[in-house]
Amino acid sequence: MDQKEGMIAYSDDATNLLEEKIINKYFSGQSAEILYITLFNDAIDESYYKNVPQIFDRFKSHFPKSKYINWIKPYVEAYLIREQKPLNDKMIIEKNNGSDLNTFEEVLAIHKGKTMLLDMWGTWCGPCRSELETNGQAIKYHFKDKGVDYLYIANHDQNNESDWKKLIPYFNMEGFHILANLKLTKDIMQKVKGNGFPTYVIIKKDGTYELSKAGYPMNREILIKQLEEALAH
Repeated sequence: MDQKEGMIAYSDDATNLLEEKIINKYFSGQSAEILYITLFNDAIDESYYKNVPQIFDRFKSHFPKSKYINWIKPYVEAYLIREQKPLNDKMIIEKNNGSDLNTFEEVLAIHKGKTMLLDMWGTWCGPCRSELETNGQAIKYHFKDKGVDYLYIANHDQNNESDWKKLIPYFNMEGFHILANLKLTKDIMQKVKGNGFPTYVIIKKDGTYELSKAGYPMNREILIKQLEEALAH
């Protein structure tokens, strides 16, 4: 692989595909097999399955008798089903992906009068995907029919529009969606005093907001309590 090919591969998938290339270049035999398992385990933990089905096929070709095949197979099959899910009418993407929004105030004005949970996330962000997998639906189940809306702002993802639109239904992210430009990301993170991704913000009906106190990994009960207090506000 020359430098140009390497850059293309890196930009497409700087995690799974790149890790596989390193394994194949520097390792063989049982060491390679164990490193493949580490790759799959990390992909499962972070819900990052990009290129995993193809990597799994190559793994089976390299190690047809591996005892790990039957462990990995169900995860790959479940991913292949979930990735086919389409956007639905409860997954609302702002006009022009929200790319013309530059300040938090503009976003708040659009959603004035709503109690919302804002999730500042990114398709590239392992902790973001992990939290969506672990807590996303549980929070929505708790607040079903209680008047909480959900706002998902994807950050540093303007070159990843295709992946963004695939992951919204993959994680069943029903709510409002913005693909933030750099100005909007910087403005929101400065105003909410967020210092990384994911960052969760509770937005009240009057337009005031507060940073989640739930930490990372998320203490779901703390976030639920903050949202309940916001609803009563």
